[in-house]
Amino acid sequence: MSDAIVVRVPQINPNDEHAVVVRWCVENGARVRAGQPLVTLETTKTTFDVDAPSDGFAFFELEPNSEVAVGAAVAWISETERAPQVSVATPQVATPPRESAERFTRKARKLMKEHGLTEADFPACHAVEADLVERTAAARNKKAVAERSEPEGVSPLELTPAKITEIQVLTRVRGQTVPSTVTVAVAGDKLEERLRREADTHGPVSALEMVVYEVARLLPEWPEFNAFYADGRAWQHQQIAIGFAVNLGRSLRVPVVKDASHLSLRDIARAVRDLSLRYMRGNLAIDDVTGGTFTITDLSGEGVVHFIPVLNERQSAILGLCASRNDGFRDLVLTFDHRLSDGMRAGRFLVALRAQLERADG
Repeated sequence: MSDAIVVRVPQINPNDEHAVVVRWCVENGARVRAGQPLVTLETTKTTFDVDAPSDGFAFFELEPNSEVAVGAAVAWISETERAPQVSVATPQVATPPRESAERFTRKARKLMKEHGLTEADFPACHAVEADLVERTAAARNKKAVAERSEPEGVSPLELTPAKITEIQVLTRVRGQTVPSTVTVAVAGDKLEERLRREADTHGPVSALEMVVYEVARLLPEWPEFNAFYADGRAWQHQQIAIGFAVNLGRSLRVPVVKDASHLSLRDIARAVRDLSLRYMRGNLAIDDVTGGTFTITDLSGEGVVHFIPVLNERQSAILGLCASRNDGFRDLVLTFDHRLSDGMRAGRFLVALRAQLERADG
């Protein structure tokens, strides 16, 4: 590999640890120019291209839908048409033997744990870094897939890169939280009346926009739902940034209304509509979908009368909005990390939110 330049997965969002290969923009071994797109990657937040850092010949091993760690090698640019020698069983550069504790970087050990690898999987290696762990895991998985026979009567279900990334993130979140859920019902007629009154002053307001506004006003009194748990401690976010999930054919995204607790209802409505429009146009920037401290998922438009939302990374609560039931009530469902709160506190938060949504004085 001494004659090749390593192309690594860039750190686009501080919270992302992995990306998924969506497509290769060039053929393996093709001549490329500096600045030419090599590969399209996708994280939980965005889709982006990685460009060639210099002129040369591009080589890669990963197939579309493969996962690769941030900072790991995704391709190599060689000066010649000869493919660089890449081996998952030997180190890139010969180095003096180290003690076991020094051979593996901290990130390498974290990835080894995620992929179920042990030190025994690197018998010939001296220094072991994250990209070597990723290549070893990819080679093992590829071998396992090749050896595994297809069950009778089924066919493979293709998953999008966005869904593969989501699976990886949600699996990690599930293993790091203690989720619990509470529900209260809002009178649909009272909520609609509130929306009509506000429309006289602010123009048309949706239920989602109203909920974003009221949640942002309540969270300062309920800081445990604007927080997260990590490294044995609870951490409170200093600002309130409300994300709202949207999936209208362009993959699931969570645009974020920043500094929401200081915005008027009119400003929040404008922000939600502007972010939704940018989503539909494919113009969401990375800043539009990062920094969320609390999330709202609205499935009322799909006719869903009850569901359990799933927690996001570095958040302790997510609120689900449901459609009206036959009795005219609409469920508000809060999933929260039980390490930071409890069912009674969560129930009181929802009751306070219901009181605001049903408020008769406008």
